Amino acid sequence: MGAIPGFILILLGFGFLIFIHELGHFLAARWAGIRADGFAIGMGPCLVSYRRGIGLAVGSADAKVMRAHGKRPIEMSDAEMKQHGLGETEYSLRALPLGGYVRMLGQEDGYPSAVSADARSFGKASIFRRSVVILAGIAANLALAIVLFLVAFLVGVRFPAATIGGIAPGSPAAEAKSLDAGTPDGLRPGDKVVAIDGETTETFLDIRLAAAMAKPDTVLEMSIEREGASKRFSVLPRRNEAVGLLAIGVDPARSAAITDVRSSRAEVEDLIATDSPELAAAGVGPGWTAVSVDGAPVGSLSDLERAAATSDGRPLTVRWRSPTTEDSPAREVETILPPRPDFQLMVAPARTPTAAPANGSNTAARADAPTFGLIGFAPLVRIGSLSESSVNKKTLKPGDVILRIGSQLGPRADEIRSKLQSSPGSSVPALIERDGEEIAIEIRTNSDGIAGIAMAPAVDLPRLATTLTEVVVPATDGGNPSTRPTPAAALKALPLGTIESVNDTPVADFRALRAELVRLARGHAGDEPLSVRVSMRDPSPDASTVEMSIAIGPADLAALRSLGFAFPVNIGIFDPNFTLLTADGNPLKAVAMGFRETLKMIEQVFLTLDRVGRGSVGVDQLQGPVGILHTGTKVADEGFMYMVFFLALISVNLAVVNALPIPIADGGLFMFLMYEKIRGKPPSIAFQNAAALAGIALVAGIFLLTFYNDIVRLFA
Repeated sequence: MGAIPGFILILLGFGFLIFIHELGHFLAARWAGIRADGFAIGMGPCLVSYRRGIGLAVGSADAKVMRAHGKRPIEMSDAEMKQHGLGETEYSLRALPLGGYVRMLGQEDGYPSAVSADARSFGKASIFRRSVVILAGIAANLALAIVLFLVAFLVGVRFPAATIGGIAPGSPAAEAKSLDAGTPDGLRPGDKVVAIDGETTETFLDIRLAAAMAKPDTVLEMSIEREGASKRFSVLPRRNEAVGLLAIGVDPARSAAITDVRSSRAEVEDLIATDSPELAAAGVGPGWTAVSVDGAPVGSLSDLERAAATSDGRPLTVRWRSPTTEDSPAREVETILPPRPDFQLMVAPARTPTAAPANGSNTAARADAPTFGLIGFAPLVRIGSLSESSVNKKTLKPGDVILRIGSQLGPRADEIRSKLQSSPGSSVPALIERDGEEIAIEIRTNSDGIAGIAMAPAVDLPRLATTLTEVVVPATDGGNPSTRPTPAAALKALPLGTIESVNDTPVADFRALRAELVRLARGHAGDEPLSVRVSMRDPSPDASTVEMSIAIGPADLAALRSLGFAFPVNIGIFDPNFTLLTADGNPLKAVAMGFRETLKMIEQVFLTLDRVGRGSVGVDQLQGPVGILHTGTKVADEGFMYMVFFLALISVNLAVVNALPIPIADGGLFMFLMYEKIRGKPPSIAFQNAAALAGIALVAGIFLLTFYNDIVRLFA
C-alpha cells in the first residue's frame, strides 16, 4: 500500500509525457491548417470528454452530437460545424493511461484507407507541413526532456559516485591489465574512474552502462585516479548471467549511512536481523549512520573496513546515530562488533568433458564466485537471507545449513550455485539442518536458475563441505590459467566430515581451524613447506578418525599469513557515496547539461538496440509500460528530483522509439512521406495497409514480449 502514492505519481508523469507528445502533433496540425477531430490521453473506452458546444460529457461527446444532428462531427463540413456551434476538437480522457492520439481528418495510423477529399484533411496538406506534424511529437518529447533535465540539474540530483568500492574476485576488474609501466594489474577499491574509452564518467551508472553497452569481446580502456595519480587499465567485460548484461564486476564505494528507501526497507531490516544481531538488539536500522569506531570519527564505510582490518580480531566499538524525525530528535547508541575473519578465496577449475592437458593448464572458464575456505578445506553453506521475490520463502529460513543438494553431499557455495543455475524453472531436492534437525526439502528456481537466496559460510560449525582438491592459478602473462593441488587434497576428506585438531590442538569450528593455521603459518620462518598433522572424523556411522600430515606450500603459506579481518556488517545495506550532478544554479549551464544528457540518452537507446542485435544484451532486459511504471515507482521513493530525471529519460526513449522506421510509428509515417516526395505519389493503399498490419503485429509482439518480461520480474 505504501507504493500507491509513488505509483500514482509516476502514472501521472507518464501520462504527462504522452500528453506532451500528442500536444506536439496537435499544435503542429493546427499550425498546418489540418482539422484535428480528437485529442485523447490514454487508450480504450472514453471516460470523460469535452467539445465546445456540448460541454463536459461522461463518455464521448460525439454521441450527443450524433443524437442531436444525425452525424458524427468528423463527417460534418466546417460550415456545418459552425452552424451547429460545435468546436472542431473533442478532448477526451481514456481508460488506459498508457497511450494517446490525435485524430486528424483523413489520417488514421491503423487505417491508411481512411483518406478524405476535404481541403483541410491531412492528405491535402503539403509534404512539408505533414512532415512537421509527424515529427512534432518527437520534437516535443525531446524538448520536454531538455526542460526536465534543466530543472533537475538546477536543483541537483544525487547519484552514486564513479568510485570503485568492491571488486568481485576473478572478475574482469580484478584482472584488468595496467597500461602504465610499474603499475600492478587489477583495479582496486578507492579507484576513481575518470573516463572510459575517452568518455567522461560522472557517476557509477556511467561505469555500468559503459560495460553493458560495450561490443562483445571488445576491450575497454579505463582512465582512473588512484592516490592522486592518473592510471590507465584495459578491461574486457564479461556477461553476468544473473543480470543478463556485460559487466566488469565492481560495486560503488559506500558511505557509513544505512540506506533508508521504502522499497528496500524491509529487506534491509531482515539483513540486519539475520546478519548483524548486535545492531538489531541496539535498535540500529535504516537511516542510521556510523559516526565513530573506537573513538575515531567515521566518514565512510572504508573507515569502518580499515578499523576492522587493523583490529587483529579485537572487538570494535561502533557508535551509531539515528535519523532526525519530526517525532524524535537524533539519538546515539554504541555497539560492540567482533570483526569477521577473512578466509582464502579459492576457485575450483571448471573441467571440460575432455581430459585435462598434460601440462596442467586449464582453459575452461572459472566459476564466477570463488569459495571461502582454507588450504582446500571449505565450510558448509548457511542460508544468510532470502530476497523479497524469492520462490523459496516458504521452505527455507535464514540459518538453514545445506547438507546435500541433488546427490552432492556437503556442497560448497560454487557447487550449489552451479546446480541451481543448471536447473532453471525447476525444483532441486536438498537436505538441510535446522535447529539440530535434518529436513528434506526442495529448492525452487525461477526461469533464470535463480533461487533468491544469499549464501554465507557456516564458519561456526566443525563439519566441512567437499574439499577442493585443486584450485585455479590466474595467469600472469596473459596466457591460460593453470591449476595446482591443494594441501587438503592429501587428506581425501569426505564431505560432512568433522575437523577435530591441528597438531594436537583441538579446533571447535572452522574459525578455530583458521586461527590455528594462521598462527602456525606466521610462526613458520621462510617459504619451505609447513607440515601439519590434521585429525578428522569420518561422517560414517562408525565415526572413525583419520589422521594425516599435510604439507602447506609457499602459495598457501603466503595466503594464510595475509588473512586479516573485515567489518562484520553486510556492506550491501549501506548507501553509496553520492555525487551531486548540478549546474550550481547557472541556467545556461543547466541547459547545456540538459542537451548533453539528452544526446547521451539518444545514443544509449540506439546502442541498446544494437547490443540486442549482437546478443550482448538479452531481450529479457527490455521493459514495457508495466516495467517502466514499476521502476518509476521505486525511483519515486528516492525523491522528487529523481522522478523528474527519470521522466526525462523516458521522454527521450519515447521520442527515439517513435522515430524508428516502424509502420504506424511516427518514423514509419515520415518514411512514407519521403517516398511520396521522391516518387511524386504516396505508396499504394494496399502497400500501406500491409505495412500497417505488419507494424501492428510487430508492436503487439514487442508489447507481449516486454509485458512477459515485466511480469516475470515482478512475480518470479
